[in-house]
Amino acid sequence: MKGLDLLYRGSLKSCNYQCSYCPFSKHRRSERELQKDQNQWMHLVRTMEERADMVRTLMVVPYGEALIHSWYWEGLARITALPALKAAGAQTNGSFPVKESLRQFCQAGGEVNKLRLWVTFHPEMIQAEAFVDTCNLLLAEGVRFCVGAVAVPNNLKLLKKLREKLPEDLYLWMNRMDGLRRSYTPEETEEFCSIDPYFGRELADVPADLTQCAGRLFVEGDGRTKTCNISRYGADFRERLSGEPGFLEPLCGCRRCSCYLAYGGRRDFINQVIFGPWPVFRIPRRPKAVFLDIVGTLISREGKEPSVSGWVRAGLEGLRRDHVPLFFATTLPYREAKRRCRPVWHLFSGGVFAGGGHLVVEEAGKIWERYEPVDEKARSLALKIREWFGGRMLVYRTGEKIYKITIVRNRTTKWEQAEMEAAEKFMMEGVSGIRIFGEENCLQIVSDQATKEAGVCRICRRIGVKPKEAASAGDSKEDLGMLALTKEPSKRMIKETGVQNEERGMDHTGGQGRGGRDGLPADAGSV
Repeated sequence: MKGLDLLYRGSLKSCNYQCSYCPFSKHRRSERELQKDQNQWMHLVRTMEERADMVRTLMVVPYGEALIHSWYWEGLARITALPALKAAGAQTNGSFPVKESLRQFCQAGGEVNKLRLWVTFHPEMIQAEAFVDTCNLLLAEGVRFCVGAVAVPNNLKLLKKLREKLPEDLYLWMNRMDGLRRSYTPEETEEFCSIDPYFGRELADVPADLTQCAGRLFVEGDGRTKTCNISRYGADFRERLSGEPGFLEPLCGCRRCSCYLAYGGRRDFINQVIFGPWPVFRIPRRPKAVFLDIVGTLISREGKEPSVSGWVRAGLEGLRRDHVPLFFATTLPYREAKRRCRPVWHLFSGGVFAGGGHLVVEEAGKIWERYEPVDEKARSLALKIREWFGGRMLVYRTGEKIYKITIVRNRTTKWEQAEMEAAEKFMMEGVSGIRIFGEENCLQIVSDQATKEAGVCRICRRIGVKPKEAASAGDSKEDLGMLALTKEPSKRMIKETGVQNEERGMDHTGGQGRGGRDGLPADAGSV
């Protein structure tokens, strides 16, 4: 139940802007309507204070403009003061008086470090220069925010001008224009991608997936809830928080996630990598490197030949446009990784292969690689294990040196824990310096210096990046060390990965290609 991510929309339907395309600009507000909206909002605030540990983040997504009304600033202040809350904010046109509003926010106990804003540029209502002045004022006040606009082709020159005038590290996103009634041309798409490196995600098909929607909730002013802004209604908000069974089951009814509030609030790894733990705020994380597991992360474990989805690919392309180097982190050998990821292979600069037994970095046309060798004795011992338990043995080499051994069973026969323990005991009695781990129908044998986290450490060191400045994603036990390393590295972990001991293993730079005598990764010998 803990850690809900909320979107909130009250009954406010009025705005101080009169954009020609917006129906709410024509809505005449009344004191009665404003009082109703204030009552609904403060009711939500009190509910959150009563259940202070239930909500992780809150984003106000009104139909109209909320932040010109003082009660929203008071409510945001009270909400950000809750210790369990990580961040809260709102969509806004940025027309509120910045210093006066933030003064009220702070006087009411608000924490500016928890405040997050979407500030949207409306070219019919404000000049680019004045909008930039507002953004600079927010930055000077220490507010974290992103800015955005609708990707109207006729506004391209103006939006490019806006991008030039805004601070370089302030993210300017482009929303797809729903009323365009045609596809963007390739030239228009490229132009908008030059403004927003992640614009391709707006154009990609995002199939609905309830498995990625646990813990998110869209709350209406009257207390009705949905999983997101486009899904179907479920129980009342207080009932959702009551803890009664079934109330937090996500509801959908949609075939695809058709807008950022829908797909940006999901917990997919690509959202987390690009925008951090709270992607709905749309503020890029901007890691200095990204390491991604393949099977179960980049591609599904299901199906004979799964591939990288279109919207994940759009995210990877966005990261590259944003000058973030991408690396694989996989137990697959180099050639098999390339076969499975061929459509996105060109976006990556190498990675951790064979569970850490083989590292590759491509830099400015040059290739650096490193291997962690396994004692030749391991091969004969692995043959015995194969005889006892069955399967096919693959031996991966670089020249005469082994860097990985895999015993593969058929797809339906997984390695049981007792079998792995017996195999490990037998191997350890006959050879030192190895580690053994199971992955469904595969038993893997590599050097005890070969792990994903050790590989990430070495590659980070190679490219001049601290592990804590990188991001990673994976879904298995083999990924836990890597995930911890990029989240919160420690001296103990760095020491245990052996990154200081550069004398172990084999280090090759350039010249020889991928470790095989034919200039390619050494083929696995099948036994």
